[in-house]
Amino acid sequence: MFQIGRLLSNLAKLASLLGAICVVLMMLHVTGDVIGRYLFNAPLPGTTVIVAHYYMIVLVFIAIGVAEEKRSHISVDVLTDLLPDRPRNVLSILSGILTVAVVVIIAIGGWTEAVKKTNMGATMEQGSQMIDIWQSYWLLPLGAGLMALIAGYRVITQITGWRNGLSETDINAKFIND
Repeated sequence: MFQIGRLLSNLAKLASLLGAICVVLMMLHVTGDVIGRYLFNAPLPGTTVIVAHYYMIVLVFIAIGVAEEKRSHISVDVLTDLLPDRPRNVLSILSGILTVAVVVIIAIGGWTEAVKKTNMGATMEQGSQMIDIWQSYWLLPLGAGLMALIAGYRVITQITGWRNGLSETDINAKFIND
């Protein structure tokens, strides 16, 4: 089981690297567009569509798996911190199961939409150009699938007590605003 966790952790690292590359590419693309637009009166074609339908989608939907692995999603622990360990663990498992269920529904919906957009060859017009955007629809089920796998794996390891192999953020780590 530990090896499955290492594999999921490596997939999350790959997703994180992809997100970092997209941040740099988006920065260069937008900077190039601004320089081209205002210095040479020649903006880069399709910048708005590419930023909105590729870079931003990668950053949002690929990153949800990374956030799940690191336990970086927002959580409010006011009441659960007052509970003993056993009820807190039960609630953690139940919330993990609920997370998996919701994210699987999102992944299925994203998959359905991606198939539909791929079959119709979805494009967007910017200026006088048509830009293919159907590929970006596959990023949602990919990111949601990664999150569902990590959350489901975490639930299984919580129930069984096995080491999980994920590169989690230490829940006892000291943070700046603690």
